[in-house]
Amino acid sequence: MTRWALVVEETVGVGRDRTWGSKVLGEVKGTREEAVAELRRIVPTYTPDHPMTSRRQTLLRDGDTYLLISQGSMRDYHCVFKVWEVLSDSKRPEVQAERVAEDG
Repeated sequence: MTRWALVVEETVGVGRDRTWGSKVLGEVKGTREEAVAELRRIVPTYTPDHPMTSRRQTLLRDGDTYLLISQGSMRDYHCVFKVWEVLSDSKRPEVQAERVAEDG
């Protein structure tokens, strides 16, 4: 079975240490459609790191990708949510071994 990572890309850190970072929110073992369905379920309940207090949030979708725009008191932030196929993980060698066995 294929593994899928449910990923959010968003602004992390504060001030001059602010960067664009990625975080795996979860993983689904199954079909891409199952992973997209799980992403669809969790996106509306996600609370981004920034802004601390949101005046308005707008959630958009383009196919299987979601964009959450949060308006703060001083600036706007956004998060992008996607499903990615997990090909390998240096901390979990069994992931790549599963892929080799499937492709075998």
